[in-house]
Amino acid sequence: MLRRAELRSVSWRDIAGVRTKPEAFIKGHSWRVGDVMTQPVVTVDEDMPVGRVAEPMAAKGIKHIPVMRAEEMVGIISRSDILCAIAASVPDIVAKGDEALRRAILARLCSDLGLEKGGIEVTIENGTVSLSGQVESEALREAARVAAETISGAAGVRNRLRVVAN
Repeated sequence: MLRRAELRSVSWRDIAGVRTKPEAFIKGHSWRVGDVMTQPVVTVDEDMPVGRVAEPMAAKGIKHIPVMRAEEMVGIISRSDILCAIAASVPDIVAKGDEALRRAILARLCSDLGLEKGGIEVTIENGTVSLSGQVESEALREAARVAAETISGAAGVRNRLRVVAN
């Protein structure tokens, strides 16, 4: 409903006489819920992890998703709900010391990213993490950096991973 024509101010399109696409016109002028909702309707089960709820929101540009229990709607989750969950989260707590930090990072790289321990070397010097070895893509290289940065105690990350296509 926030796209309603009555709610927007005059824009350059109005002055220049630029026509809107028919789909945008329908979303901006219709009073039918079915016309303004994303089709097909995206819903999530109440037991779905929040991280998985965020995926269709990002992929389809959805701002709110109905939460279902069987055939009954039990709530709505919004982007702001997800941001609140992120803001309220606390970083993982790990034991003190370079060796404990190294083990925690290796565990995260293996469990979250599916990397093999033998393929990645993690060294710690004064809290700064160095990653070396090889990965299959630039996205995996950057994901490894992010995974290391999110472990409590990492003062910084030197990402020396090389991308090697299989």
